Amino acid sequence: MGVWRERGLTYKVGFIGVVVGSLTFIVGFCAPSWAIFKAVQYEATESMGLWQKCTEDLGVCALTVSNDDNIGWLKAVRALECIAMFFAVAACISGLYCNCIVKAQIMPDFFNKNMETSAIVSVVFGSFGLIIFATQIQNYCQDKTGEIFWGFVLVCVSNSFIGVSAFLMLISHKLHVMAQHDQFLHHHLNGPFHGQMRNSNTDAGSQVFIATSEGYLDFGPPPYESVVNCVPQDETPPPPYSQVEKLNK
Repeated sequence: MGVWRERGLTYKVGFIGVVVGSLTFIVGFCAPSWAIFKAVQYEATESMGLWQKCTEDLGVCALTVSNDDNIGWLKAVRALECIAMFFAVAACISGLYCNCIVKAQIMPDFFNKNMETSAIVSVVFGSFGLIIFATQIQNYCQDKTGEIFWGFVLVCVSNSFIGVSAFLMLISHKLHVMAQHDQFLHHHLNGPFHGQMRNSNTDAGSQVFIATSEGYLDFGPPPYESVVNCVPQDETPPPPYSQVEKLNK
């Protein structure tokens, strides 16, 4: 299944959580029971969603998009929740493509977070819509008392579920990068090149030898005399090594 088999357990749990949360969000988005209204003087109850009003038993429903109930704050909530649903569906589509269709990650891991980014954007827009709806619903009708109902609660739960799942996926990316970094260091520190190196402390200083088929090769700095002999003739040569050693003592 492409890259899916290479994912960690944390990422897979977050991925499934985003998909389940998005499906639940779609159900709550279409539900006609975001709020319930009860009349003060007589026993009559009706439920309202983003798009329609219904009786208490949902037997008779009427659209509220093109009538007097289509007020400004409700339009804003609809617009915000539509954007949230768009990014939630986009997160699922991009996640399925990147994990189940693509055979390998061509781009770096930093640019491979389309699903997580879309899910977080969906949570942000959805949260703003839920806040507006919850603060305005009590004053929606003057002669009726309004309360939030199961459709609103379902969207709240799905919104939180998507956010937590996207956070788990981001944590999984961070753990994956840390594991790759540790594996890189372990490979190079315990590799054949590093294992064949040997330090030798002599009177002339610290030397490094590399084991080869022909014996140990000196990988340290050149001798002091070789450096002195490489000085051009028009420059003053440095003092002999014995004199430098006496001055250091």
